[in-house]
Amino acid sequence: MGSKKFPRGFRFSQTNLDIFGQCRRRFFLRYVRRMDWPAAVTVAAEHWEEALERGQLFHQIVQQHALGIKVEEMVRQSEDALLRQWWRNYVEQSPTGIPAGEILSEIPLVVAVGQYRLLAKFDRLVFATDGQIFICDWKTGRQQPVAEKYQHNWQTLVYRYVLVEGAGALTEAKKIAPEEVTLVYWHAGFPEHNLTISYSPEQHRAAKEQLEEVVATISALEGEDDFPKTEQLELCQRCEYRSYCERGREAVADWDIDEEDLDWDLIPEAEL
Repeated sequence: MGSKKFPRGFRFSQTNLDIFGQCRRRFFLRYVRRMDWPAAVTVAAEHWEEALERGQLFHQIVQQHALGIKVEEMVRQSEDALLRQWWRNYVEQSPTGIPAGEILSEIPLVVAVGQYRLLAKFDRLVFATDGQIFICDWKTGRQQPVAEKYQHNWQTLVYRYVLVEGAGALTEAKKIAPEEVTLVYWHAGFPEHNLTISYSPEQHRAAKEQLEEVVATISALEGEDDFPKTEQLELCQRCEYRSYCERGREAVADWDIDEEDLDWDLIPEAEL
């Protein structure tokens, strides 16, 4: 699946759909031209990398714990006080309202949208004994989560849609209904702000239409001129291509980093 516009193995994802919505030129340079990043996204490069590494490590610890691996001593010996606090929050205030069931961690799933493929990588899936399926997503940014942001973002739309469409690969071909899916966002720094989002057949049909529409829109675009620069100039400070677009050379002084900043869609298919 795919076209000559994109490199072999290209897949749509929450990340690149979000970038397309923010700035079509950035999408073009990153996913069509596959340009190297000519500029740092923040002047606090060490902090940016440290925050990403901490977020990745937290995800790994939670995954290992779910597999029955004893991680407490490793966490206790860590010199990272924030990581230790996140783990205490997870142990003492883990996501509420999720029944016991089969747990799958760090699971990638790909479904078709038109001639393309759409990727979601789930932090955790819980298959409850009553047939309900819970998507758990761990957040590790510094800002308190805002419910409105997560209710209507690409991640919520993509994750629920992909699970319903692709669950047969995980359930021995058994189909699941949208109303059996619940998405739970849990923030390591704000564990009391559990956000639970349900799903419905109407939302699933709307998600299908929205995804097919945006994919068709992108498919119809050709050269760089069809991917204009954003008019929201404040976004350019956080863009690695700002110097290429002559939108300045100074990066934003600091940036709230979350696991969603990782480009799972750029990971080679063989690694997923």
